[in-house]
Amino acid sequence: MITSTPANQWVRNIFVLLLLCGMWLATNPAAAAANDGNALLRKCTEAIKIMEGIADPDSIDFGQAGHCMGEVDGFAGASEFYEKRPGAPRAICFPDDGITIGQSVRVVEKYLREHPKELHESSTVLIFGAFLSSYPCPR
Repeated sequence: MITSTPANQWVRNIFVLLLLCGMWLATNPAAAAANDGNALLRKCTEAIKIMEGIADPDSIDFGQAGHCMGEVDGFAGASEFYEKRPGAPRAICFPDDGITIGQSVRVVEKYLREHPKELHESSTVLIFGAFLSSYPCPR
């Protein structure tokens, strides 16, 4: 029998929330398409263009780029906050000095390009996969 601890309860609550979001997305194809890996890759590609200065500013969709940067940085920030909770189980171990928004976006964009078969997944699942593969916790 598994005993209930605050960390277990938090993980269970997050799982239920993700399950409910997944059920909503499954019944709402337009919302799912707007938040899948294909959309995230397009958005993050725009962000990379800005960071590297490789495109004419008139051809960049700053709204899309900002959405990518906000979603990726929000996930990273929430993960870092969660990891600092005493007794919280850790899956992602960011460097002690943290990571920048630009670094986060590059990690996610690289993961999306290297895993095209997963682009149908939700952006949240893919961001988690990107950080998990780049910053795994030691076992």
